[in-house]
Amino acid sequence: MTLPAARKPAAPLSRPIIAVGIASTVLIAVGAFVLSFASLTDLAARSGIDVNLAWIWPIIVDGLIVAATVAIVALAGHDRKTLAYPWALLGLGAVVSTAANAVHAIVSVNQANGGVPPVVSAIMAAMPPVVLLAITHLTVLLVQKAAPAPAPKKKTAKAPAAPRKSAPAAIEAHAPSAPAPEFTSVFTEVPSAARDLIPANA
Repeated sequence: MTLPAARKPAAPLSRPIIAVGIASTVLIAVGAFVLSFASLTDLAARSGIDVNLAWIWPIIVDGLIVAATVAIVALAGHDRKTLAYPWALLGLGAVVSTAANAVHAIVSVNQANGGVPPVVSAIMAAMPPVVLLAITHLTVLLVQKAAPAPAPKKKTAKAPAAPRKSAPAAIEAHAPSAPAPEFTSVFTEVPSAARDLIPANA
């Protein structure tokens, strides 16, 4: 029985491929912003916002999408916890922009009495934000694949620890040695008067 061959790690993507992916994201983002800007500006004016200030509404909504897209691409390669907030902002902006564009398309078609059904018009208007969300995720995947894999950490061998001495042995090693007892001759302790009584030939 032959075992399947191990898969070789995929080579990192080249810089030109990453550059094309990012340039495509920027191009689609610009197109989606222009289309959405016109629709949201008109919708804001129809909703009662002053005509001279209606352009601020798409800046707020689509500006959130642009800022979140830049943050996601810049933070590509980080952990999910770091990318959770930019992705949440991008999703929120895309949902608001998609809904607003769809509402504007339905209102515009009904007032114009055109031959396009309102559902088709809403889908057409909602496509740019959805495509922007999808292309952003694709660009993040490209940037992550282009990043080199982290080198494995080398394990350093630890030197063996010196054997510990037991408490009595350690005390004996550090205790000062007692001086050796001095032995003196017994004759040095005999009084001089007693020495005279001892015979000289003894």
